[in-house]
Amino acid sequence: MQCLLAACMGRRYSMEIPHAPLKDLRSTGYFFHELRDHPKSPDMDLTTYCTSLAVPYLVKTSESYDKLAQFDRTRILKLAIKHLESSNDTDIVDSIFGIRKVALSEIDKFDKPGPEEEIAKSITLANRRRLESAEFLVKLLVNIIRVFHLAEPVLKKKKDNEAGNPTFESIIESWEVLDQKSS
Repeated sequence: MQCLLAACMGRRYSMEIPHAPLKDLRSTGYFFHELRDHPKSPDMDLTTYCTSLAVPYLVKTSESYDKLAQFDRTRILKLAIKHLESSNDTDIVDSIFGIRKVALSEIDKFDKPGPEEEIAKSITLANRRRLESAEFLVKLLVNIIRVFHLAEPVLKKKKDNEAGNPTFESIIESWEVLDQKSS
């Protein structure tokens, strides 16, 4: 496997790019036809899987929601597309776990009704769509995590003068900006 050096503080200093056997990737049900036509290599690396299969899938899904004017569904998908597309071999794992954390926070926010929603006994259509998109995204990301046997990066609590994980922080900041614009 390839070894890469990560130069940033707080990041892994050497990292192997995760690979998964094509037969395991096909067995998930995601991208079966695309993987069936894949060249005869016995496995695929995580970066190729995300950029060649997961991102186009998310783009197509997002575009279909845009055509239906269901923009609430596309917000979190576009965040995932942006960060998975721009990730390189050294920070793809951090991006996956960062996006997953944002999606899980969306599920927590909209899955449990607050006191006002208990009175109304229904969740708004926009919030339901956001919840469904977050659940859709978490399902895809958990599948990637499971098949590639990814370990969640250990994020140390940063001190005031210490830099944290730049990839993870970038995803959180992007989401906070999007969330403030929509509120």
